[in-house]
Amino acid sequence: MKKQLLFIATVMLALSLQAQNEPVVIVSTTGKVGLISQGKSKVRPVEAGAVAQPTSKLKLPAGAKATILCAGQFKEVAGGQTLELSSICGNKSSSVTLDADHDFAEKVMAAVEMVAVAKKRGDGWSNAVTDPKKSGDGWGTAVTDPKKSGDGWGTAVTDPKKSGDGWGTAVTDPKKSGDGWGGKGSAIRLIMPFGKVSASKITFNWSRPANKEPYHLEIKDEAGKVVHSANIQDTFAIIDLKTLNLTQEQVYSWKVSVSGSTAMVSKELEFGVGSDQDWESTLKQARSSALSKSSPNPSISALIDAVALEEAEWFYAAEQTYAAMAQKSPDNLTRMMHAAFWARYGFRRLAVKAAQGYW
Repeated sequence: MKKQLLFIATVMLALSLQAQNEPVVIVSTTGKVGLISQGKSKVRPVEAGAVAQPTSKLKLPAGAKATILCAGQFKEVAGGQTLELSSICGNKSSSVTLDADHDFAEKVMAAVEMVAVAKKRGDGWSNAVTDPKKSGDGWGTAVTDPKKSGDGWGTAVTDPKKSGDGWGTAVTDPKKSGDGWGGKGSAIRLIMPFGKVSASKITFNWSRPANKEPYHLEIKDEAGKVVHSANIQDTFAIIDLKTLNLTQEQVYSWKVSVSGSTAMVSKELEFGVGSDQDWESTLKQARSSALSKSSPNPSISALIDAVALEEAEWFYAAEQTYAAMAQKSPDNLTRMMHAAFWARYGFRRLAVKAAQGYW
């Protein structure tokens, strides 16, 4: 019995120490929220997406509010006080509910780790994300080993959909720079849509290789029958799926080619028309989250929606939501999460573009 109690105590101590060493992410701020790093006296203003050490202090003047993520849980604090982050994060529940908040927390930390890896590798784009490391906080502590993800930050964020069943297996893109992008190379890389989409106007878009000829877009059903085709001068086409009378829950594929070129032919990308019931259920789950209900920041609710849509494989709608919030509320958090979305599916160039705010 004593050995069992000693074992339990040891495990609890290890979990406690691990939680104390985990970085803290500032998810949302209202008012002039400041951070005081350990051993420092200067108060630095922080916004959503900032990363801090648990030994730092959070200063909230009267009326200010902040939501922080630590040890996999969200904590909300109100103004008129200065608190050490470890005291806020110390009250960790023994269990974490697998719900929309849990999924959101995972995606936030994935975005933080992606930036941390990029900064440790010296990737220049990451300079667009504010880094308070000079004062003892910041991205350098968000991951312990930037090489653990393999050959680059683009693979730092993993997603089970890429290796398991589901639409994510249809995404194949490129880490080769200059091949099929920006008017270079011969490859055509399909970008969107993939996964579930609504029966509405959808933008089909792809990369731009070294080509001046029209593109030929084809959409096929499961039997290989062409249900729509068009010649397009640009690298996108807006198609009203209602006019195609597509069947819900059936998988369709699309590809783009250039007539007369054997090299300029894309791989196929799959999509399907999702049901209204699935759409409504997904958003209902997102909007029933405790954080979505309690946060005074509407951008947090929108990001939770985006994560829920992505988890349910409504990738097109998820990306549109990430992009809209990055434009409306271009703080570190929204840009990082938009970038991490593209990184999850291998689109390094689009991830860099989103992180730098060029959207």
